[in-house]
Amino acid sequence: MVPVNKAEDVGVRKLIDKADIPKLLRFLGKDIEVASDHRKRNARNAERMASGEIYEVADSLKTMAKLSKGKTLSPEEQQTMARARHLIIRELSHVTKLTVEEVEEMIDDALAGKRSRTKKLAA
Repeated sequence: MVPVNKAEDVGVRKLIDKADIPKLLRFLGKDIEVASDHRKRNARNAERMASGEIYEVADSLKTMAKLSKGKTLSPEEQQTMARARHLIIRELSHVTKLTVEEVEEMIDDALAGKRSRTKKLAA
């Protein structure tokens, strides 16, 4: 456990606000440019994941998801994608009180550019 007054010092952040989840899902659905140089891409993904910020982690997930549509991901990229996906799904599931499966569906829809059924978030 971390004392509340030390949380920021050790890099613990607040969870995403429930009201911001539709914005995050729209962010996941937006198209992006993917760097062609795998070294730069992997370095950037490592920075994003280390930041712990949900939009940075989502950016890594979005990058890996787009890349995976055109080629087979390297083991490192597969691991990054799985870790980013896991972190986002667990956080959203905790915040929304939805099941992991329901959140997975929302994430998959967002990555596919589909509008997610965010009515579930209103509860």
